[in-house]
Amino acid sequence: MPLRLQRLTLERHDIERVIALEAASYPADEAATPDMIRFRQQHAGAFFYAAYLAEDENALVGFVNGTLTKSQELEEETMSEHEPSGTTLCIHSVVVDAAHRRKGFAGAMLKEYVRIICEQELQVKRIALIAKAYLTGFYISCGFTATRLSPVVHGKDPWFELVLDCEAARRLTVVQVDAFSSEIFDGNPAAVVVMPPAQFHKPGVEKWMLSVAKENNLSETAYLARREGGSNGIAEYDLRWFTPGCEVTLCGHATLSSAYVLFEEGHLDPSTTIHFHTLSGVLVCSQQIENGKKWIQMDFPLRDLVPVSSDISLDELARGLNLVASDIIAAKQTQTSDVLVQISTEKFAAIEPNFDLLGKVEARGIVVTSLAPPNDKGVDFQSRFFGPRVGIPEDPVTGSAHCALAGYWSEQLQKTSLYAHQACPVRGGYISITIPEDKKDRVYLKGEAIISLRGTLFTSP
Repeated sequence: MPLRLQRLTLERHDIERVIALEAASYPADEAATPDMIRFRQQHAGAFFYAAYLAEDENALVGFVNGTLTKSQELEEETMSEHEPSGTTLCIHSVVVDAAHRRKGFAGAMLKEYVRIICEQELQVKRIALIAKAYLTGFYISCGFTATRLSPVVHGKDPWFELVLDCEAARRLTVVQVDAFSSEIFDGNPAAVVVMPPAQFHKPGVEKWMLSVAKENNLSETAYLARREGGSNGIAEYDLRWFTPGCEVTLCGHATLSSAYVLFEEGHLDPSTTIHFHTLSGVLVCSQQIENGKKWIQMDFPLRDLVPVSSDISLDELARGLNLVASDIIAAKQTQTSDVLVQISTEKFAAIEPNFDLLGKVEARGIVVTSLAPPNDKGVDFQSRFFGPRVGIPEDPVTGSAHCALAGYWSEQLQKTSLYAHQACPVRGGYISITIPEDKKDRVYLKGEAIISLRGTLFTSP
């Protein structure tokens, strides 16, 4: 069940509920007094957040509050004051109502609090707190490190000091995902970078994004940042895709990878529907569990096909595949300037791409497709994608190409549910395709994914 975190303001009546919740959650000799709670809210309001159920703004789940200190370690004196110019944030309370405990809310609330502080309160270099021994594991799971036995006397039990390094937490991470596969070293790899909105929208960020994409040297690197708003189980994100050579308007496998990272890395509850705002409009993604497997379903635009432009030589294209023009059964062009050619299953097996020749074809990419061979059980059609003009000799699995292939093969086979194999010799992968009856201009692409590595970027926009 998703949570919503917001600052606790004087205008809200919840200050009295927070005071009551504090008193009910700690022993009398440890709980903050009502005056302490009011002091923190009035003088350190930027660090006082309350959590509510996303679908009910009155359902107070819990709260987190803290004050600033100039000291790097917590002492009795530094914990009892608020120094506005301090760089250490001392968390005083992490409280969840008893009715909402044992549901994962405490961890979700604290992690979201830390994210907000790291993104919005740049003066804070570290977050510190003290906890009893039985709670240290919880705080460590939220990113904190135990540093010492605290000298603070607060009640009868000993306390441990824990610290989270905000400067390290602000470093951007890069996650590499193998999309359209459940096995590492298969499918199509994409890098995913989740960014704070301020960095994502920084003027000139495109140059940095392209540089990181070149460094990753994958077919696509995806960059995403959360938007304000979202409700009823919907999360809004901005999303951009870059090859090592340029920004692209649509990328299926990097979209799937982005959604998978948001779910798998704990950014979103698994039941959330994601709305990605992109150059191709709003793309909707959700996670589905089938037979114990996690699938990402993407709602993409169905791409219409038009006759091939006169600028494109099918003779040249065929030579680039080690075929002749007469081997091409049909040729079409997509709205994204890809050329789609159908050949026979036998000729498909004989393809030997010449990337120099294919790079001369006036197209963003070249999609070669045929009926699936009999030994590829359950598969309706197969394809390969070549994009040397955009720095991708051959793409292992291309979601955007299937936005056109879906309509093409649906018409050829008179089916609205299809199973496709992108048969890249090195990797390849499988895509489940559905053209919904009530939305004929859309296509649902569904695939699995797996994380192959995580890393840290020592650069930022």
